[in-house]
Amino acid sequence: QNSVMAGKDSKVILIDSDSFQVNARGTMHLCEVGVSHFTPPELQSLTSFDGLTRTTNHDNFGLALLIFHVLFGGRHPYSGVPLRNGVGDALETDIRNFRYAYARDSQSRGVGPPPRSIPLTMVPDAIEAMFHAAFTEHGVPGGRPTAQQWVATLDLARVHLKKCSASTIHIFPDHLIKCPWCALEQKGVSYFVDLGSAFEATTNGFVLAKVWAVIQAVPVPPSLTLPRPSDFAVNARALPSGIPTGKTTALYRLVAVGIGVAIALAVPESAIWGFVAGVVGWFVAGRAGSSERSAEKSRRSAIRQAARQEYDDQVELAQRVAGPVGFQTKRAELSKLRDEHQTLLHAEKDELNKLHATAQERQKHKFLDACFIDSASISGVGPARKAALRSFGIETAADVSRNGVMQVRGFGDSLTSAVMDWKASCERRFVFNPANAVSAAERGAVRSKFGARKVYIEAALTRGANELQNYGHRATNQMARLQLQLEAAARKLAQAEKDLSAL
Repeated sequence: QNSVMAGKDSKVILIDSDSFQVNARGTMHLCEVGVSHFTPPELQSLTSFDGLTRTTNHDNFGLALLIFHVLFGGRHPYSGVPLRNGVGDALETDIRNFRYAYARDSQSRGVGPPPRSIPLTMVPDAIEAMFHAAFTEHGVPGGRPTAQQWVATLDLARVHLKKCSASTIHIFPDHLIKCPWCALEQKGVSYFVDLGSAFEATTNGFVLAKVWAVIQAVPVPPSLTLPRPSDFAVNARALPSGIPTGKTTALYRLVAVGIGVAIALAVPESAIWGFVAGVVGWFVAGRAGSSERSAEKSRRSAIRQAARQEYDDQVELAQRVAGPVGFQTKRAELSKLRDEHQTLLHAEKDELNKLHATAQERQKHKFLDACFIDSASISGVGPARKAALRSFGIETAADVSRNGVMQVRGFGDSLTSAVMDWKASCERRFVFNPANAVSAAERGAVRSKFGARKVYIEAALTRGANELQNYGHRATNQMARLQLQLEAAARKLAQAEKDLSAL
């Protein structure tokens, strides 16, 4: 930690070399110092390293921690969001209790990863398993990964990287489907800044007025004449045996009423019983086969619903690929691109003006981004608390905000105010330099972005004009292919509606 320096020429230099334990011909020269947040859990309870002989497994803990720092943006594996009381108060205590914030079972350890941090799913399973072995109880007996194992595993991961389709500077392991750096940027977390590359526009003979005239000249396809269910004459399918039709039920009811009337006429003094018999017969006849009838109605209703969905899907497909709807949608997309093309020059100028307008704020942010908390002297904030801040993405004065610092466990009003005062002292040292308001790289990045966009739009408009010209021919072929499917779907819907009407 704090032993790697990167220059503006991208050269990386390692500095500082100390804290060695040396075995010289049987005489052990011990190292009596250590950094608390790099000390393995089994040694955290020691008050002094005097007389302690370190093992390779002890050293492998610090090695794994350094690798974790490198891969996860300076985060400390034991610093996270407390999930219960007594967790997160001191980094040393969390290390001693194996509170690995990124562990598979971090919930049971009482701590979760910091907000908006790089997820552990970023690395392949083999590396995740090595971190788990290094930072949990499993590594104490001697099971922490060795330097040789790290070299082999990281080299293997290096040959299984792929590039992001949206950014030229995003590279990630190929076991992931989507770019994790893009996902973080959508949350407002950026680890990489693309200053762009030199862009040179080429003369391709593109004239917007000519291309748009071709697009406007392409005729809109005529509206489609689609088959409808009402075009087909079908007969309802017979009901299953045991289910009376509506006519049969009506006949049963008439017979029941007739019997009741006959009883009333035959025996006048029992007319009331004839009336009762007629009413009861009416309801009994109506209930005959009612459960079977209800079940059959539900079945036929489901068939009709499925047929309706199939028909609607076929109609939507035909309108999209062969009718005017798809054509007009495509032309509307091209119209938006044309409008954007006409405003590109103004948009580029506005963005360059914005660079000048925000120059002082950006210079100040850059200055604060070079004020590292690690090298600062802040009352009450020692190495362990600085490591906790780093694990929450707070590494420089530019990262400091009151709400952000307050999220870190152990930082109350007093320590938060101390960090804010340190940031204010950094801000007071900032001096704006108008001569370097906007760098050539920043201007080049803007011109590169809009130049690339211009090339993309011109290619899309040229391609779109040709697509619209070929649309009519393709629409005819598509409709011929879909006609039989449409007719079949319409006939099926007509049959389903007729079958349901029988009930």
